[in-house]
Amino acid sequence: MISKRIACKPQNDNYGRLADYIADADHAGEKSLIAWCEGCWAGDDYELAIQEVKDTQALNTRTSKEKTYHLMISFRPEDEAKLTLEIFRGIEKEFAEALGFSEHQRHCGVHQNTANIHMHVAYNMIHPEKLTRHEPYRDFRKRDELCRALELKYGLQIDNGREKERTPDNPALIPAAATVEAQTGQESFDGYAKRHKPEIMAELEKAEGWQDVHKALAGYGMAIKLQGNGLALVSQDGKKGVKASNFDRSFSKTRLERRFGAYEAPGEEALAIKPEQTYTRRPLQKIPGRGQLFKQYQAGITERISLLDLVSKAEHLEKQAIAAKWERERSRIKELPLPMRGKFELIRLSRVNQKIDTANRLAAEYGRQREAVKQKYPYSSWNQFLRWQAEELGNETALAILRSKDAVVEPEKDYQPGSKWADREKEILLNDKLLREEKTALLSIVKMKALAERQAAWGNADFAGLKHRIDNKGTVIFTLSNGKTIRDNGKTICFSNDEKARAVAELYARAKWGNKAILKDNQIVLDPRKKVMKKTQGIVTEFV
Repeated sequence: MISKRIACKPQNDNYGRLADYIADADHAGEKSLIAWCEGCWAGDDYELAIQEVKDTQALNTRTSKEKTYHLMISFRPEDEAKLTLEIFRGIEKEFAEALGFSEHQRHCGVHQNTANIHMHVAYNMIHPEKLTRHEPYRDFRKRDELCRALELKYGLQIDNGREKERTPDNPALIPAAATVEAQTGQESFDGYAKRHKPEIMAELEKAEGWQDVHKALAGYGMAIKLQGNGLALVSQDGKKGVKASNFDRSFSKTRLERRFGAYEAPGEEALAIKPEQTYTRRPLQKIPGRGQLFKQYQAGITERISLLDLVSKAEHLEKQAIAAKWERERSRIKELPLPMRGKFELIRLSRVNQKIDTANRLAAEYGRQREAVKQKYPYSSWNQFLRWQAEELGNETALAILRSKDAVVEPEKDYQPGSKWADREKEILLNDKLLREEKTALLSIVKMKALAERQAAWGNADFAGLKHRIDNKGTVIFTLSNGKTIRDNGKTICFSNDEKARAVAELYARAKWGNKAILKDNQIVLDPRKKVMKKTQGIVTEFV
């Protein structure tokens, strides 16, 4: 179990929008397992409680900070079978108590649309009676300690805490950098700096002045400069940067100036150094075959950026031409023999018409051009490129790369005994009823579709309305018509705590792996060593 506070700037704080997201109001609750509210006079009326919170927040006019605390709690797939609705509610109440929000209003919900089932909680930071704003002090430590306690209380898998993550060899990233790396699959600037931290700190030990510091950083394509009241560690082009003290406490302005005197800008000698390494947003995964795909991604993303830039430039020129046309119209109006009030009204109308003209012409034409570019290159990050390759083109190597952040993962292969699946694959490729994209899909998707087709012919309706997608971790997520999921990460198949999902997962696992699997709770694990299948009352319980 891990928890995370999702930060929000005051200008973007919108409790109603967040509560609707938690209940998945835009998609009729497809990804929401349950949603509820606590601490509200409205009781169980979710919508009325949202308005109650918004009214409470409006009564506090003193604070200029955000008024909503957004908490996310994520659970491991193997824990899903143990998590009941009562346990979810109990966990939320424990977090509310630990963070000091037990008397505050909140909206809660559990989402099941990703590889890890997770809970979202929106806390109103404004006390409903005192109308004071509550900000939990050092909330990350409180949340981390509570996660470990709840894991023991409910018998959940133990996750590493903050103290285990913070080691000299593996320093923790700042939250923003960790989010970027998780979403894009590429190294953040903070990650690049901390990857070279041991070498940089060794050189800093020998430094005798500011110029030595600048020279040491220049070798890695970095610089340190004044930023507000402190220092920032930035890339040499100045486009990326982090707070210097986040890199290491010894890099704070106070400590460095205590050691070397007042800050000095880099001299000519430091500026002349050509870095041996620079920050390049390299992919995080390590697997054979990555290099060729990454070159393809770089070529595509370069072309995408170039084409979108051309569209933006053309749009800007068109906007200038429209503005010039209406400026000439206003000049003509000023020359008309009309009263001043009439001229003002016509000029006002011309400005309104200019906005309409700009919106109609630019949005239609250049919106279409942008959409054409995005359809040709439907990715803006390395992870998106890999997902596109896997989902649309059936690239097993791309799927394996998505799964290989922590360890090398081989592309999937057929685990069935003999070569029975090879004949079935030929049958699929020759099937005129299947679309082209279905024939070129991943092995896991092709097998699920073939299984669904066969079960439908036998009258099994469990597979009706089946959908699939791939997440940033390379997990293939199949969603049933009742919203329950089967999640395949290559070596483990997890399913929602639901009989229909269990039945589909069992059939899928046997179609994919044959008798080489172990079923425990809500997951089926591949074990190629297994030979004989053992059943209990017709249900696969263990493979020995």
